[in-house]
Amino acid sequence: MRRLAPLCAAIFLLTSACGELLDPAAAVVNGNKITVEEIAADLERFEDSSEFERLSQQGDAQELKRQVEQQLLSQEIRRAVLEPRAEEFEVEVSEEEITARLDEIKADYESQGAFEEALKEQNLTLEQVEQLVADSLLEEKLRAKVTEDAAPSEEEVQAYYDENQDRYAETEAQHILVGDEAEAQDIASQLDAARDPQVDDLFARLAKRFSLDDSNAGNAGELGFFGPGDFVAPFEKAAAKLDIGEISGPVETEFGWHVIRVTDRRVAPFEEVAADIEGELGQGAVDEAWDEFVRKAYEEADVKVNPRYGEFDEESFQVVDPSAEDVPGAEVPEVDGSPGVNPNESPSPVS
Repeated sequence: MRRLAPLCAAIFLLTSACGELLDPAAAVVNGNKITVEEIAADLERFEDSSEFERLSQQGDAQELKRQVEQQLLSQEIRRAVLEPRAEEFEVEVSEEEITARLDEIKADYESQGAFEEALKEQNLTLEQVEQLVADSLLEEKLRAKVTEDAAPSEEEVQAYYDENQDRYAETEAQHILVGDEAEAQDIASQLDAARDPQVDDLFARLAKRFSLDDSNAGNAGELGFFGPGDFVAPFEKAAAKLDIGEISGPVETEFGWHVIRVTDRRVAPFEEVAADIEGELGQGAVDEAWDEFVRKAYEEADVKVNPRYGEFDEESFQVVDPSAEDVPGAEVPEVDGSPGVNPNESPSPVS
């Protein structure tokens, strides 16, 4: 009996000092456990699926299980981090919203049977799919709530337009599209020989008679104003070299041979591009605001991961394998200029 007391004391001290290691927790988030049993059950479900059988035949089955286990735990951690924040913002997902989203997913399948077969392949129940849908909807709604004031101001949109005039430079042109270079050269020669007052009428008549571009052949080959990236590169490059009123020689693109005439240049009016700028700047502001919110939510959740599953990467918010630098003994310092001895390695034989 005398030996029992010290043993009990030792066990008590071990439990007190390493309680989180002895707890059946895969991770702790906001002080709440994600149990080993939860992750094991989800992994077992996946192992019983035909999807696991298919993937395991392509590589190491044990490594696949490890990766899936980490993905499952990462998913549970994200849910545990974001659900309390959604409650703070009074964000909820209704059954009607879940049903509507499920209907959208089912619409991608040929039939209800095909949808059910897809679930069977991954050994998923409808309830599990509904939970995944609920997670996705909750995050979408929380993101919208968090970033609703992230839109750029009118001043920011105007400043971006003023500082990026080159992006909104536009060219107005007309063209005649034909099937071979010789025909294009003949058309260009006729236009070059015409007097200025006659060029407009001649270009219109030649476009109507010869151009293969049905969208504008009857309208003097007019393309209107276009900006960078609107047309294929060889066409835009040739147009950029022309002065207003100048006519090009034959220009080859994937569509055939073009004769191009530039008729005007301008910077697109602010009113025409303001909505695009606002959307572009707004998306960046939204992404930045959401990323900052999520990062802070993870920090405040004080995520701890059982080393049996790996470690928590604070950049990707994923459970990953430890890097070499995190493994004890992976880096052995040199002593007196000579490499140290790693106690985990067997010594080299001495001859």
